[in-house]
Amino acid sequence: MGRVTGTVVELRESRAWVACQAAAAVCGACSSGRGCGWARRGRPSRLEIPAQLDGQPLKLGTVLELEADEGPLLAAAARLYLPPLLGLLLGPALLRILGLEAGPAPVAAALIGLLAGGLVARTWTRRVPAVVVRRA
Repeated sequence: MGRVTGTVVELRESRAWVACQAAAAVCGACSSGRGCGWARRGRPSRLEIPAQLDGQPLKLGTVLELEADEGPLLAAAARLYLPPLLGLLLGPALLRILGLEAGPAPVAAALIGLLAGGLVARTWTRRVPAVVVRRA
């Protein structure tokens, strides 16, 4: 199980937003400065959760411990990275099968495949893996 500490930073209706602290990141790559880019986006990582925990309402500033199983995290990483990679490789491969491999067409097909894969990845990664929340 990967664990990260977060603080409730916003409350709206029945939802709470938790800002996660990158120093205690799940995979350890964020604290070393290399990571997948989530921490380098220029804004803190935020997770939306229900505004009640164990029947008690959350308050601003409440420190929580978030825990996620590695299986769903790896599946989310695969949904993020594999579609663009497949698009990048399959675009030129399709042109080769069709016999259109001359000139700049394979490069254009690779870019189009990369962008199409990126759009697929964006829609697939909107689902956040299940997270167990506890008071820290």
